[in-house]
Amino acid sequence: MDPLATPDRPVAGRDYPADWEQFQAFFPDEAACHRYLERLSWPHGFLCPACGEGRPPWRGSRQRLVCRACGHQTTVTAGTLFQGTRTPLRQWFAAAWLVATAEQGVSARHLARALDLGSYETAWTMLHRFRRAMVRSGRPRLEGRVEVATVPVPGRPDPEAGPAPLTAAVALEDRGQAPGRVRMQRLSAAGGLVAFVGRVVEPGTLVRARRLDAWWPLADLGFPTERAPRLTHLPALERALAGWLRATHQGATSPAQLDWYLDEFTFRFNRRAATHRGLLFYRLLEEAVVTPPLPYHRVVGATAPGPGAAAATRLLPGR
Repeated sequence: MDPLATPDRPVAGRDYPADWEQFQAFFPDEAACHRYLERLSWPHGFLCPACGEGRPPWRGSRQRLVCRACGHQTTVTAGTLFQGTRTPLRQWFAAAWLVATAEQGVSARHLARALDLGSYETAWTMLHRFRRAMVRSGRPRLEGRVEVATVPVPGRPDPEAGPAPLTAAVALEDRGQAPGRVRMQRLSAAGGLVAFVGRVVEPGTLVRARRLDAWWPLADLGFPTERAPRLTHLPALERALAGWLRATHQGATSPAQLDWYLDEFTFRFNRRAATHRGLLFYRLLEEAVVTPPLPYHRVVGATAPGPGAAAATRLLPGR
């Protein structure tokens, strides 16, 4: 059986490297990286993205996979986060390992030095592309009892909003003694918190908040509500987010990139109990192969990368 045929229960040392020494053994060259991506993309065997043919493809030059039925040509990077990259896959994999296994993450400057990438901009772009793969659309909504708030975050103010600080909407599951999963999003418009809750919280879930401009919109969406004199877990999460942004990214977050950093924090927080750091690497690459290509101009957005700076996804046919 293909060792990746059961992707929901991958095994350390078999399906993904458990440590850096195993990483080097798993991925000695580009060909090994291509084979790994192919198995992640098609864990049950190749399926032609054009016609759905399931027979093993012809293998052409330049890592092309050619469908035996319709002749369609594809590659393991087509339609993924790695499409069109000039950076070797082994460097991408090493970057994914560092990003996923570092407890607090890595900065672009550190990544550029560690992997000898040649430029700060290359490292910055790689990090932001991985951040886009960290939180997928369509993930399960929060349930049970959820704490909701808007929190200020360190970073450069939005020039369109004047001197007001950057603000994020946060929803956090309250599971009694410990917090559950979190969802976050940059908040830029009045009323945005209610819309955010409607997207990320399951209707019928009890929503707790210290204050809210209006409670009735949540009731209209099917949420029982409770005004809480204090929230149990959200204040600690707010402090952790601010500390992480300052320590790892020097508090230089720009409004255009804030959601990307919130995605990374969400990825780390929701997997904080993972016992195998290598499993986070595996999950990150799993998301990367179903995250559509991200052109450089979309990565940069309204703010170009600089020395002080630190998407909806879809399941492609056959992936």
